[in-house]
Amino acid sequence: MLSPRFIEEETMKTYDRNRNAIATGSMVMIAGNGTTGVIKAIHGEGKTAEQLRRADCVEIDGCEGRFCPLDLIRLGFH
Repeated sequence: MLSPRFIEEETMKTYDRNRNAIATGSMVMIAGNGTTGVIKAIHGEGKTAEQLRRADCVEIDGCEGRFCPLDLIRLGFH
């Protein structure tokens, strides 16, 4: 049997416009239009932390397209 440390999934993390950590499962608001949702994916493979923060790489459940972390505001802990 594998120990839990080998099964643990690596979670992609970045930071919102207020430098709060956000990850898959975080509840966020899109600053431009006030829409809220839960982050379902962050696509940051091959990007540095700074590139990731400025790229349209965040998918939000119920919203079309990808969003830049600098356009997001974390609403609570998950």
